[in-house]
Amino acid sequence: MKPIAIIGAASFVGARFIERAELLGDMPIVPIVRSPRSQGRLARFGARLALGDAGDAASLVPLLKGCGMVVNLTLADDRRILGDVQAMYAACQEAEVPLFVHMSSAEVFGRAEDPAISDDSVADSPHWMEYAHGKRAAEAWLRSQPDGPVKVVILRPGLIWGPGAGWLVDPAKALIDGTAFLFNEGRGICNLIHVDNLMEHVVQLAKSPDTRSGVFNISDAETHCWADFYGAVAHEVGVDPSTIRMLPDTSFQDSRLQSIRQKVFNIAPARAVKRRIGNDTKGRIKQELRDRLSPPISEPQPITPEPAVSKQIWWLQGTARKLPSKKFAEQYPGLQLKPFTELMAAGGRWLRYAGFENPDRA
Repeated sequence: MKPIAIIGAASFVGARFIERAELLGDMPIVPIVRSPRSQGRLARFGARLALGDAGDAASLVPLLKGCGMVVNLTLADDRRILGDVQAMYAACQEAEVPLFVHMSSAEVFGRAEDPAISDDSVADSPHWMEYAHGKRAAEAWLRSQPDGPVKVVILRPGLIWGPGAGWLVDPAKALIDGTAFLFNEGRGICNLIHVDNLMEHVVQLAKSPDTRSGVFNISDAETHCWADFYGAVAHEVGVDPSTIRMLPDTSFQDSRLQSIRQKVFNIAPARAVKRRIGNDTKGRIKQELRDRLSPPISEPQPITPEPAVSKQIWWLQGTARKLPSKKFAEQYPGLQLKPFTELMAAGGRWLRYAGFENPDRA
């Protein structure tokens, strides 16, 4: 098997790919990262990393020569999504790589309210996330390219979870802190895909002798609502799910700080400045804004944990339906997905090992 180039190897999914390759030894990987600082996170796997910029085709070409597939797992500025994809595709053409796998997102369809959505649907409904607009633009551009020597497979995963993922850690932490919440009793659909099931899709593409261009929604086999998912995580960390706060959909509104940030940082000069300042400076600016809008408490008062409600979580918990995802298995019948119960049990063991467990658990 020819090597698989992973562009964005320092991402959560990329690190899992490298870990799998090192443990099983059945698939040669070329891990590509943008910055030398990414090597620290991946050093424990013993993999030799290559430096290349996803937005610079010339830097990628020598790294991609001889590879049988390129997988785009980059997590850059949302405004770079389209430009990076165009550069990676051009690099695949010059390096004569036969397959480019682009990781898009189920978020291109927003709350999936249209019952007619299919794998081949084109997302064109209004959306407030710049991330979704970037993924949509990249999909549209790739689908406009002729089906030539470089085949293009677009995968649309839902929320990627698993050991170390934010979609597992954050609910566990909120449940233990007493700040977990659900909108509308958690009836919205939680479009999940475990990182190992996501990798299984890529493995099938790598092993197939006849990979064709196509667009595929990918997800775990089961359909879960948010209440199901939070309940399963609560069981693993020893928290009573009845402690989860139930919020009505109408209870969400942007805070004053969020409103100011959206207005200020949507101005072009402000976006340019934001890209150039460090994280420490950003943190100080945010704290000063918080202090001005909500002055620090001067006298000791009892603290009641309150949920931190974000627009993203409110939006995702309102998802209407699970995207259809049978097309991939029909085209690649060797696909074998692990069941949710097995994956959640393994995720629970990792959570407890990492210290996420109710201290009052018997």
